[in-house]
Amino acid sequence: MYEIIASVAIFFTVYIFIVTERVHRTVAAMIGATALMFMQIFENPHEVYIRYVDFNTIFLLIGMMLFVASMKTTGFFQYVGVKGLKLSGGSLKRLFFTLTLLVAVISAFIDNVTTVLIFVPMTLAVADAVGFDPTPFILGEIFASNIGGTATLIGDPPNILIGMAAHLSFIDFIINLAPISIAIFVVVDLFLLFVYRKELSQDFSSLIREGMFQEIRGPKLILGEILLGVTITLFLFQHKLNISGSSIALMMGFLSVLFIEKDKVEDFLKEVDWGTIFFFLALFIITGALEETGVLEKIAHFMVAIAAGSAQRLEVILISFSAFLSAFVDNIPYTATMIPVIESLKNIDPHAFSNLQPFWWALALGACLGGNGTPIGASANVVALQVLRQYGKEVSFRKFVRVGMSVVLISVVMSVFYILLRF
Repeated sequence: MYEIIASVAIFFTVYIFIVTERVHRTVAAMIGATALMFMQIFENPHEVYIRYVDFNTIFLLIGMMLFVASMKTTGFFQYVGVKGLKLSGGSLKRLFFTLTLLVAVISAFIDNVTTVLIFVPMTLAVADAVGFDPTPFILGEIFASNIGGTATLIGDPPNILIGMAAHLSFIDFIINLAPISIAIFVVVDLFLLFVYRKELSQDFSSLIREGMFQEIRGPKLILGEILLGVTITLFLFQHKLNISGSSIALMMGFLSVLFIEKDKVEDFLKEVDWGTIFFFLALFIITGALEETGVLEKIAHFMVAIAAGSAQRLEVILISFSAFLSAFVDNIPYTATMIPVIESLKNIDPHAFSNLQPFWWALALGACLGGNGTPIGASANVVALQVLRQYGKEVSFRKFVRVGMSVVLISVVMSVFYILLRF
């Protein structure tokens, strides 16, 4: 009992500091994580980093931060930004929809963090050139990345776990989750266009006609395009090649430094946001403590208990609870905890729970879409907001939650109706 109380208390204490922003989030999280280690919460402290820290995510972040830092020097982001602005006809609303759509589509096939690390600098480059507030764009891209990642087997880690446990194919995910993901994306984008209607009301078509934005191509830019093409291709085929995302990111990150600016290695290493890296490390340990002490398992069994043998009620609970919890805790250990619970439903009530497919889809929708609720609900959120912060724009925890929780509410309501009507 001591371990449960301690892990929950530290979890909420760290979140209070993050929400109130009285202490830097990395400092608060690292103190919380190390406190758990000192308090002997983990049965085997030597295995904490192996069992609970997702080093694939950590190294992917480092590699992609290096890659983006080197790509900035090629002028690639400015070039693509100008292209996008011209295609939009100078309309910020059209540009917003185009960028978020691209993020959603690419996030269905490539890691969300990689996607936002490519698109966020591109968006900031355009905002810098034109002079508009990039905040609505960055938030829209965050939400789009998490929604798009829900649509496929490889779009989000929880889907991979569910697919392996339930023996569901890539096509199964496309058939069952892509339609609702597309619908949610459209509704959420319309909602954001309404919320930020003033910020997106500007028109820059006159600037385009005057030729303010010239497309400049050179050998360095072409090299950057080749490196990006290779990187995206490797990410697309990483499962067939049996290569981890972190290996691709690290390799391409250092190759880009070598080919683009080999004499500025130290400068590029300084571009890595080590504060964000340590923040992720601490969050993995804090969430790991909730898994270690059985808190997540108790929550899972509580959900099944309040469903009281009703399949439809459990579907609603699964989506709602999963979305809420995934806004605050890492959805990977939560999903891993829920998988055996769902597998055991047939033993609890063979008649009510004869078909487990609706529960797998409900878990996937809740776990993936809930990440939009808070700034730390998904890796893409943390990374994108940190890049925006470096640009000079701050989105507070409360400001994000006001919009993010509305997005989650829309997603949950649509998902519930979809699951209940379809199954």
